[in-house]
Amino acid sequence: MAKPLRVLMVEDSEDDALLLLRVLKKSGFDPGAKRVQTAGQMEQALADCAWDIILCDYHLPEFSGLDAIALLKKTSCDIPLIVVSGAIGEETAMECIHRGASDYLMKGNLTRLGLAVERELEKKELRARRKEDEAALRQSEEKYRTILESIEDGYYETDIAGRFTFFNSALCRIWGYPPEELRGLDYRVYMDGETARKVFAAHNRVYRTGAPGRLLEYDIFQKDQTRKTVQSTFTLMTDNKGNPSGFRGVIRDITELKQMEKERLESVNRLRKSLEATIHAMAVTVETRDPYTAGHQRRVADLAYAIAREMNLDENRIEGLRMASTIHDLGKISIPAEILTKPTKLTPIELEIVRTHAQSGYEILKDIEFPWPIARIVREHHERIDGSGYPQRLTENEILLESKIVMVADVVEAMASHRPYRPSLGVGPALAEIRQNRGKLYDAAIVDVCLKLFDENRFSFAE
Repeated sequence: MAKPLRVLMVEDSEDDALLLLRVLKKSGFDPGAKRVQTAGQMEQALADCAWDIILCDYHLPEFSGLDAIALLKKTSCDIPLIVVSGAIGEETAMECIHRGASDYLMKGNLTRLGLAVERELEKKELRARRKEDEAALRQSEEKYRTILESIEDGYYETDIAGRFTFFNSALCRIWGYPPEELRGLDYRVYMDGETARKVFAAHNRVYRTGAPGRLLEYDIFQKDQTRKTVQSTFTLMTDNKGNPSGFRGVIRDITELKQMEKERLESVNRLRKSLEATIHAMAVTVETRDPYTAGHQRRVADLAYAIAREMNLDENRIEGLRMASTIHDLGKISIPAEILTKPTKLTPIELEIVRTHAQSGYEILKDIEFPWPIARIVREHHERIDGSGYPQRLTENEILLESKIVMVADVVEAMASHRPYRPSLGVGPALAEIRQNRGKLYDAAIVDVCLKLFDENRFSFAE
């Protein structure tokens, strides 16, 4: 099937024009043509229609091939122009090519006209595709740049030595340098020696392994020496041959976040100290009511803390356990002082009154929003794993681990210390008690840890 071809002929000879059309038809084209002879006609024709090819004679009465080439260039139309002349020297033909013609042919030898047109059409299509690709690339780059400039985080690219080669405005803002000073800046300029070694080691690891560098945190100095804390992720860049060419990454300024975290920790520490002071005040209140057991709660807390650490409990749970141990007898403030300090054995009724202290302590503490289950530990420290304890007669699986630890520590300390109605029984009998009732009244694992601490002389009650 013949290929449609829109031909603009700059030709004063109608016979020559018809000859060219016949040659094109024989070459497989279906040409639709318009013939013009002057600059004005050519300019109008270019404005009226999109042509595939221009066949231009060199000599015209009021016009020349060079004029036609200049006119075409002025319009910026991408239309191949082939000079077809009956009498043109090689030097003139080369000047036409130099000025912008695609090719030249002699009218006496048109055998390669079809091939020349075919070749120029293919080149034109390639140029059109390249322009489309370039336009798409520019659009992509503009979109890429727009995205980079709209984000708050800094984006950067460096060479292998770590010098900035590309970055967005956010990075300039974070670093505090103008673009012209930041470009090419060595990383050792804006960080101290130790940080520079840390950053180098991280990038060297990425260079050697190809694995992305994740969440590297370090301090930099802005141009005015203001310290900033940043967090970065970065990857290795390679050239078209796969060889390492540099690094690209994203930087986030976390200076304010670090300051907020510091303030939060300081606030937490203040609250913790306030809480400890409150707990201590409660403990002191109990001890003023029962001077004979002064220090009992503190010593129970010391042993419970040692047991918990030996059991590798979480630090937060250990802290809660220590707090609860320190006030585990808080409920005794509701018991008459004459019962607490009675120098003789308690009557059954008095004993029942004393036993209410676990529940009383719970009632005092239950509405305080501690970060640990302190009220529950206070209530459960006299329970026993076989259900024989008080006040709820809980069994093993119903009792908190922390409560079981305080339970053991409380028994050991109480038996080893002086009481109004009896002298100290000593540590030996206290340990014998928990050993005898290991797995019956007291948690076996906790008993084993407690015995180990004393047997290895790694714990003793402070005076």
